[in-house]
Amino acid sequence: MDKKPVILVVDDEERNLRLLESILVQRDYAIVVARNGAEALEEARKMAPEVILLDVMMPVMDGFETCRRLKADAETTSIPVLLVTALDSKPDRLKGIEAGATDFITKPIDFDYLLLKVRNALYAKELFNRVQGTYDKEKKLEQARDKLTQLIVHDLRTPLLGISGHLEILKLQAAEYLRADHKRNVDQASFATQTMVDLINSILAVNHFDRGNIEIHLNQDALQEIAFEAIDLLGPSRTKSNILVTCSPGPGVALGDRGLIRDIMVNLLSNANKYATSGDNFHIAIAAEPEGMRVRVTETDSGVYGRYQNEVVKQFGPAAATEERMMSSAGLGMAFCKMAVEAHGGEIGMEKDAQAGSIFWFFLPWKTPVAD
Repeated sequence: MDKKPVILVVDDEERNLRLLESILVQRDYAIVVARNGAEALEEARKMAPEVILLDVMMPVMDGFETCRRLKADAETTSIPVLLVTALDSKPDRLKGIEAGATDFITKPIDFDYLLLKVRNALYAKELFNRVQGTYDKEKKLEQARDKLTQLIVHDLRTPLLGISGHLEILKLQAAEYLRADHKRNVDQASFATQTMVDLINSILAVNHFDRGNIEIHLNQDALQEIAFEAIDLLGPSRTKSNILVTCSPGPGVALGDRGLIRDIMVNLLSNANKYATSGDNFHIAIAAEPEGMRVRVTETDSGVYGRYQNEVVKQFGPAAATEERMMSSAGLGMAFCKMAVEAHGGEIGMEKDAQAGSIFWFFLPWKTPVAD
């Protein structure tokens, strides 16, 4: 047997309650009554009615305030509220709309009109429930997919690190026995493996940010030192270029998370190096500004980033179809950089220079907002 739709009727006059109840019961609705706004809030949370008929003129808490509180409560915000009132002026209707009312029923009540409004409100609530159910189901599927993806990505990281380590050992132990072309093949395999490790690390980092699992540990650190750490992390086998680090006069110290700032620099340098040719020059320029510290990473124009300067700093920045695969890992790395910089209350961007080529920059304010 189908469950009867529950209607909550709120009125401080007993006669009105009984009249509305008698009309609605004839239509096979289940009726719950409340005699003031406080009771209405309590019954709405307890009974979860499909529709609320709410009188406006009540003592202590009128219908407008009751409606506002119903709509402010996550448990009752989706319930259609029909205001029953003798007030019919435009200001009163606007006040009801502002409070979140779904519709109005004017006194004296036309019962055919009342039943039509209730039926329409029930239909709207049914549609909302269907959409909410679909959303909840899709959210659960998305969570399951994300969990599976994270497990796969995390499990891939360990063997890839093993391959990368063994390739480095091979290069050290067999360097004198390898022909030049063999050594080049090992270098390319090592570079490709490390690129995959970087991609997996970026996926994990971006996912942690999305889930709010990244903790920001704020300290005063010298950006020049962090830049040298980033270059060391790239390693000689991954750096095809000459990298200069300069710091303008003034405090070269930023308030931030040392590890995250270092990872931002590693991503910017790593992405730039992917498209560099041997001997290209790169410049990390650190400068103090009135509101904070700005770091610029300048790379010779590879012809790739210049065409995507608006997209590359967006999460998973899109690229043209012919270069989409080549840009996918760069876009993911930039997604991490964008999230990490914004977590510090800063900004990140890119600009073009006729002589210097593409310039990536990020800005860290002196005073970093900390999430509650």
